[in-house]
Amino acid sequence: MEKIVYYIECKCIKNCSYPNVDFHIGDIVYYNPKAASNEMYLGYIYKENKSLSYEELLPYVRRYQPYTTYLPFTRQKKNAKKWQVKRYPDWTAHLINGVGEFETTVKEIKVTYTEEEI
Repeated sequence: MEKIVYYIECKCIKNCSYPNVDFHIGDIVYYNPKAASNEMYLGYIYKENKSLSYEELLPYVRRYQPYTTYLPFTRQKKNAKKWQVKRYPDWTAHLINGVGEFETTVKEIKVTYTEEEI
């Protein structure tokens, strides 16, 4: 039997800077909305910039998904979010492309397995 899973590869198309990480043209990251690494942490923007209005903070925090304090990316392919239905990664890739910092590609992994009775 064969099964296909999909994941999103993001290639940086413009230099962008966040508090703990800088992305440069050509960097490759993978989408994972539950990624929580130190370099992707954005939470202290709120603490250090309490005087800034919501509109001034918006460019830093809510570009890719709302209500989070981490960027939804990981550096390792093995930690990328995987889907079994293609329309979900297609829609998510469309949203990431809309921000303009990354060019996304939906990739697939074909898994072949056999069933045995024990």
